[in-house]
Amino acid sequence: MPITRKTLICCLSVIFFTSPVFAENAAGTTAFNFLKMPFNAQVASMAGISSLFVSASVSNPSMIPSVEKPVLSAAYASHFQDVNYNSLSFTSPFKNFGINVSYAGMNYGKIDSYIEDSSGNYLPNGSFDANDAYVSIGLGKEIFRDVSLGISVKYVWQKIYDSSIAGAAFNFSGAYIPGNADTTWYVSGGFENVGADVEGYPLPSSFYIDFVNTHEEEPFIYALGIKAYFDNTVWLKAAGEYAFNEMFFLRAGYSLPVTNDNESLGELYQRNLSFGFGFEYGFVSIDYAWLPFGDLGNTNMFSLNISF
Repeated sequence: MPITRKTLICCLSVIFFTSPVFAENAAGTTAFNFLKMPFNAQVASMAGISSLFVSASVSNPSMIPSVEKPVLSAAYASHFQDVNYNSLSFTSPFKNFGINVSYAGMNYGKIDSYIEDSSGNYLPNGSFDANDAYVSIGLGKEIFRDVSLGISVKYVWQKIYDSSIAGAAFNFSGAYIPGNADTTWYVSGGFENVGADVEGYPLPSSFYIDFVNTHEEEPFIYALGIKAYFDNTVWLKAAGEYAFNEMFFLRAGYSLPVTNDNESLGELYQRNLSFGFGFEYGFVSIDYAWLPFGDLGNTNMFSLNISF
């Protein structure tokens, strides 16, 4: 039987309303937590909502069909104690679909190494490197006039000293973007970072759904979302962007924790405000995001987007 638009929308609704069931049964420590990092400064400043920008198609591949011309995106974030995050992404449309190829990595800098002597004392023993990274490829296609689907796969690895682990993570998403010229909203959601356990640890899998209100003739857009991690952490998200002369952009976001069963996150879990701004001229845009991390200080993220 052919898939109809009504059938697809019903399936997406079932996924949304049953997602809390999955979250209640998969609490625990996860591997590759750097996968929770926002991909670039645009996303970071808007509470991590990935349904707003095509440059974040690695997280939400159903947005790939929205790109009108090839886009190259790069980002860099400086954290505490020489920890840094960097990403690179290329998204391009084709005749009947679009593709995204991405890389992201977290470098933890030099870490001091110690050995225990016969007296039980710990002596310096040089230093070693540690890093997490992934490469990803995603496809997106508009299957109906108003509905698009996307899928991406990530190869993820972690290296600490002379040991390493690796695994695969998948993203599945859908978007309903009405084609009516008078429509000022769209809805997008899906699953992020789902896959088999790695060395006995589950991935930081999540389900999300976003509502975005936007219009080309209006300077202000906003988005509301919910993100439920399978380890029992649930967020309500809100973000807004104001454009000045379609050149300067002021952005802010806030994530409200609904549940926090993972007590190890502690007080830093409440540090959930984001702020940023951007500048766009012609085919180039530069963006900045500020993220507070409590006692660990603030994170500054920069990104560059180039359209061809």
